[in-house]
Amino acid sequence: MTGDPISDATVIVLNVYTYEKNIITTDENGFYQINVTMNQVYRLYAYYDSPETPGLDTVPVKSVNLKISKPVTQIDLRLYPGASITLEGKILYISRIGSRYSVYVVDPATGEPPNLNNENENFTNIFTWGPSAGRHRTDLGFSPTVVIVPSGVQVDLKVSFTALLKDPLNPIAFPRASRISFPIDNHASHYSLERGELTTADLSFYALLSSINYVNGLFDLTWNRMNEMEDAGFYLGKLKEDMGKVRGDIEQTQKLLSEHKYEEGIELLRTAYSTLMINIAINMNNMWLTANSSAVFMPLYPAFFAVTTAFFIFEDLKKKMISSIFFYAVAFALLYYVYPGLQIVELKFLLSLAVACLLLAFFISFVIPRFIKEPDIPGRYPLQSVLTVVFSIAKRNVKRRLSRGVLGIMSLAILVMAFTAFTSFGRVIGLVITPLNTQPAYEGALVKNIPPIWAGTQEPYWPIVEDEIDWFKEYRGITVVSPLVFNKPQKALTGVLRVSDVELQVHGIIGVDPASEGNFTRIGQLLTSGDLGDLDSVKKGVVISQEAASLLGVGVGEKVAFYAHTQAGLQLYGNLTVVGLINAGDLSGITDMDENPIIPYRFEGGDYRLSTPSQVIIMNWREALKVEDTAIYRIAVKTDGTVDLDAFARNIVQGKEYNVWISSENDVLQYHFGEYLEMGGISLLVPLLIVLFNLGLIMISIVNERTKEIFTLTCVGFNPTHITALFLAESVVMGLVGGGVGYLLGMSAYRLMSIFDVDISVRQKLEWYWSVIGVLIALGTAVLSAIRPASRAALKVTPSLVKKIKYETEKEKLKREEEIWKVYQSQRMTMPIRIQAREITFFASYLSGRMHSLEKGLFERIEGYEESERETPEGHQIRTFNFTYVILESGQRFGTVNTLTAVKRAQDDFYVLSLEVNPEKPGIPGSFIDRTVRFIRDILGDWEEERPRIIRGL
Repeated sequence: MTGDPISDATVIVLNVYTYEKNIITTDENGFYQINVTMNQVYRLYAYYDSPETPGLDTVPVKSVNLKISKPVTQIDLRLYPGASITLEGKILYISRIGSRYSVYVVDPATGEPPNLNNENENFTNIFTWGPSAGRHRTDLGFSPTVVIVPSGVQVDLKVSFTALLKDPLNPIAFPRASRISFPIDNHASHYSLERGELTTADLSFYALLSSINYVNGLFDLTWNRMNEMEDAGFYLGKLKEDMGKVRGDIEQTQKLLSEHKYEEGIELLRTAYSTLMINIAINMNNMWLTANSSAVFMPLYPAFFAVTTAFFIFEDLKKKMISSIFFYAVAFALLYYVYPGLQIVELKFLLSLAVACLLLAFFISFVIPRFIKEPDIPGRYPLQSVLTVVFSIAKRNVKRRLSRGVLGIMSLAILVMAFTAFTSFGRVIGLVITPLNTQPAYEGALVKNIPPIWAGTQEPYWPIVEDEIDWFKEYRGITVVSPLVFNKPQKALTGVLRVSDVELQVHGIIGVDPASEGNFTRIGQLLTSGDLGDLDSVKKGVVISQEAASLLGVGVGEKVAFYAHTQAGLQLYGNLTVVGLINAGDLSGITDMDENPIIPYRFEGGDYRLSTPSQVIIMNWREALKVEDTAIYRIAVKTDGTVDLDAFARNIVQGKEYNVWISSENDVLQYHFGEYLEMGGISLLVPLLIVLFNLGLIMISIVNERTKEIFTLTCVGFNPTHITALFLAESVVMGLVGGGVGYLLGMSAYRLMSIFDVDISVRQKLEWYWSVIGVLIALGTAVLSAIRPASRAALKVTPSLVKKIKYETEKEKLKREEEIWKVYQSQRMTMPIRIQAREITFFASYLSGRMHSLEKGLFERIEGYEESERETPEGHQIRTFNFTYVILESGQRFGTVNTLTAVKRAQDDFYVLSLEVNPEKPGIPGSFIDRTVRFIRDILGDWEEERPRIIRGL
């Protein structure tokens, strides 16, 4: 900046009120003049662009709003030498963004705009550029990709835009709009340009680099959180495997960045980001929540395990109680170390819970049995009366043959440990593919932004960024792209159509691309008049329903005023020209590839509901986007057959988190993020069978060795059932102890694998019920292995037992069913027949005749037959036929009180029959209900046979 005058500099004088713009240039002395209107407010811009240099030669300046209050106003402007940078490419970011961004010129040292010492209180240098730079860029008429920087000084560019990003600490929350910025720093060398110089900057390179840095930061944050969770006892082997894939994707993206393959790089990076935030972060969050909620129940497990172990080892009551406390302290301490949920709850609450669980176990095990007295009557003892004795003998037998008992217990413990530590059964978050079992309407795909189940919202859909349309159009192999624009579902009212004094509320807007939508839906073919293509050729054209046209009194070619519902209330959007009419019923019947109607939703009565089809208008999609609170909610694409739709759908779901439906031969497949059941470690069935056979051999050998003991037990009063129960009880004792030990070992295995960095593809069983399932597996395995040996033991004491099979006749079977199956309340069923409205009188006469003919029956008769007829306020016709059906059998009366109802809806021309059967007295056999139903069905069948003759005869 020399202070010399600048000739041919451009000065723009803009009237702030009228936006009238005058462009003038300075003379050889740097002077300019222009006539303006007094008392008007103006804004001035000034810059110099020499034709001899490729770039702009000065940094543009702009004034504050100046009110002209003097006949002559002198305004001096000082311009600083400048240069130009042209931005190439586009912003490629990991999440959905719009096309708007700002570019700031900053000092590398401070991050603030450069201080050029040429400003005053009325003028400032312009250092903000880009599509969102503000009014000054359009006033100057500069391209949105041009950035003007001062020459001779070091500067950087800072790009700023808004993106929807997930909260790393709360990944299940709705993505929030975050302001993102990244530098363009000439590869860390900064920009220092000569006056009038023009250079370029690759926007895609720096945007992708920024995305890589952001994902790297997320990776480090997630990894640190993983370390914290592992310190608390979580096992994250499966998630660490996913983290390895993410690290590989990041490194591959860095390689693609160096090769300038930006599009491929951002798609791969979006997949890595999606894996981090959904497959990993949400599953980590769910693990944390599961462990926290299950921690309340976990102290019950060591409490009952300690009591069970004490009962197994000791006989003396005092020793049982003392050892229970000791075993509980040891088991609880071990569980606290290996189960993460206990370490993330408040310590004071946990200790209170631990004491309460121990007291509960003591109450159930030591107090309640004192109030249970066995029956003291002579005769045969039932099994439940000797269970205490049976289990006492069983545990002594296990301890008496200690080596064999320990072998069985350890086999069960190892089985449960393997099940707990090396298998996966649970619902996890990931990519889900769901077949719809429907014929695809076209070869291609459908894309929607459906809220995931963990979002906690009832919204039917979320908007899609408009820039996605260009992405799909540029995708190789896609031939047709068709967006659909809807009003936002949160709105109850979109606008109002008015013609004179008549108005119609508009509940929804559909924006279509007339040129492409015909490839996906039949909306253009269903117009009763007009042409859908006119939405392209007619400015502000609209298609309305026939019902709306009838109400408003308009036809094709006529205009209607449309008032859009905005935050300020109803505002006139403009006069729309009707280019077509469509029947509301036809519109509601149009469905997409996902079998959902293309009718937009609206919020009404606290719920999201489909808009009334007759109150929906159809516009050109670009015109529809100009209406407040509208957005793109669906994109349909058609391919030329060369696109791998499976890979295409996976990339979109993992990179953009949309829902995708694709055509697949004779079916439609939906790709989306959701919950699915993950199962692993099925090969554990092999050791399960080994343990089963091992315990079976142990029990068989026990039976063979204890034949004399079996006869001794018989002599003291044990019957075969007691003998069987004794051997089963031994297996139950081993199952209880082995299952308890096995679960503790399994949870400890997770901790050991974390300590020694052993990563296997299993997910930790954090739910409290897995401790119960582990014990039940041990019990089930032990009992199954003991059933056959126990039955052999029972046969040893009853060798003369003959098993008989009783043949039951049909009559005996029916009699037994009548004794068991009793009916106490009414039953209602629909009859498989319709009566035409014009025939109902004949049917009533026929039914009356059949009923009256049975009024004097001896063993089967009809009582109290009555008819009635009424009409509801909605216009439904209802005829009822009441009667009591009586059957006399074995000197007893069995009756059912019945109502045969014929209903004709107002819009139908036929009656639907239903029968309600009530027992005359509660508790009659259910077979009499069946007989009543068969009786009525026989009459209806006879009517169907005789109806032609009756109608023809009358």
